[in-house]
This record gives sequence, C-alpha cells and structure tokens, in this order.
Amino acid sequence: MKRARRPTRRITIGLSVLGIVLLIAAAWAEGFLLHDSSQAASISQALRHFRATEHTSGGLSGVYLYATKGRESVDALGGTSHTYPAKTSITVTEVPCGIQLRWTALEKRSTNWVFCSTAAGTELRSSDERHAFFGLSDHTVYLCSGRLLLPKSPVVGSTKSFTCRSSGNIEVGKARVLGRGTIDLGGSRVGAIRVRTDLRIRSGDSGSETIDWWLDSANALPLRIELKSRTSRKMWVGRVRYRENLSLRLLSLKPMR
Repeated sequence: MKRARRPTRRITIGLSVLGIVLLIAAAWAEGFLLHDSSQAASISQALRHFRATEHTSGGLSGVYLYATKGRESVDALGGTSHTYPAKTSITVTEVPCGIQLRWTALEKRSTNWVFCSTAAGTELRSSDERHAFFGLSDHTVYLCSGRLLLPKSPVVGSTKSFTCRSSGNIEVGKARVLGRGTIDLGGSRVGAIRVRTDLRIRSGDSGSETIDWWLDSANALPLRIELKSRTSRKMWVGRVRYRENLSLRLLSLKPMR
C-alpha cells in the first residue's frame, strides 16, 4: 500500500509547486510583485543639499544647470526604460585633489566624477554610478589610473591609455583629444577642449562606453557631455543588457549657490 501512495504524493507536490509558480507569474504579469518607476531629481533639493554642506566658497563650487536629453533602459523581466528630465543639475564641490561633480537625473540615477589636477593635467580619478530598476538598486564605483581628460598642453590627435577598476570589473580604454575651439554660452565665447574616452569593460560585466567631453580649457568644467553606454551583466534571470544615451549642455557659467 505504501508503494502505491508514493507516486500520487509526488504528483500532488508537483502540482502544488506548479500552481505556486503560475500564481507568481500571474502576479508579476499584473504588476503586483515587481513595479518599476522613476522620479525626476529635484534641482531645488540639490541646491539645498549644497547649501547645507561645508565647502569652499567661490571658485567653481555651486549647482550648474544643464539642458538634458537621454534615457536608460534594461531588457530584464520584459524590459523597462527611464527618460531623463529636460533639465538636470551638476553640483560642483572642491575636494583635496581638485573638484567633485555630482550629476543627478532621477532620484535613483546619479553619477559622481572626481577630477584631479596632476602634473600631466586634469584626470578623471573616480566614477560612482547609481541606478535602480524594479526597486533594485545598483551601485558601482570605479577607480581610474591615467584617465587624462584635459592635458596641460593639449595636442589634437594625441591619445592616452587608462585603466579603471571596480570590485568585480576592469575598464580598459583610451582618451583622445579631438579638437579645440569655442562654445557660445549665454552670449559669451568659452574656450573648449573636446576629448573622447572609449573603453571596454572586462571580467564580471561586459560592454563598452563612449563619452565625448567638451571641457572649459581654463578649469575643466564640463560644457557639454555626450555619452553612449552598452553593457550587460549575468544575473539570475539571465544576461541583462543595459543601455544609456545622454546629452548634457551647460546653460550658464554662473552657478546657483
């Protein structure tokens, strides 16, 4: 009798597990389990945070406004995307080696860059990336060596190799000086150096990123940024692909303080 009952028990358990899986799938399809949303970052909040933080007065410090176009997306769980607001901010504060720039587009989408002054020129020393999809946050910090953005004596066509590392990834790339000229900003002509950084990501993640920087030739403040990122990561749902396109254009050299 016991041998006769075992198959029936296994079938019952199997049906129960299948029923649970179907319920989870149905709940997910109806949006009950995983819900993705994005909220534009508040520029006024960035200004309040700047005023409440200790920093050196004057200089480049302040909150700068940028005309913004772009979006980020992932293809996991049916895919979703976040469109950036038409205007975002970069908060500039002084740090021991130079300046820190914090760009915020969404409440959970931001990037911190640290620009350091060296004997060779202005280098991007670190990049702190934060994203969130379906309520799940992702935070990656890259520490870079040799990522020269603004050479002391820029030569059009010159290139410089660099390497950036995070806890599980390595970025290998080159920075190339594309040109020099002026940009019209509020009726004033500002001297600018255009540099492109191309990199490929190895180890844990994979993919590529290209950024065109138009930097103020006097102080390395970004006048324009054009970014294109195509990366992927292996996760429990399979390989997840991330895409980002971003265009930033400075609206005024005078920051809010």
